[in-house]
Amino acid sequence: MTAFNSSTSMDEVVGRLLGSPARGIDGLVSNLSEDQRGTLATFCYVRAHLHEVALAIAATCNLDALVHAGGKPGNFLFEQSRQRPKTVHPDLNARRVKISLARNIPRPMFDEGIEAAIN
Repeated sequence: MTAFNSSTSMDEVVGRLLGSPARGIDGLVSNLSEDQRGTLATFCYVRAHLHEVALAIAATCNLDALVHAGGKPGNFLFEQSRQRPKTVHPDLNARRVKISLARNIPRPMFDEGIEAAIN
């Protein structure tokens, strides 16, 4: 399945890219030229919600295509797309500290605290 043909809008393409896993993106953009993929990667990279999509597309591009499409940011995008993804391993042994909120504050203490804060 490919993402582009002559009648596909950018909204449709972005929708397909968002709905696919990162490893499936290269199949969606496989029929695009190198320059088109570079342009699409830089387009997606400047939008925060498409950052991961941009990196997946940029991984299918060469440095020249990304620099041509995005200038110096294209170079940065190339480097970012070649780095191994950082996986976060939660510390399963970490204990969460319970926080309790005071439920019953005697009204006179509450009023005194407010007056002291105001004055």
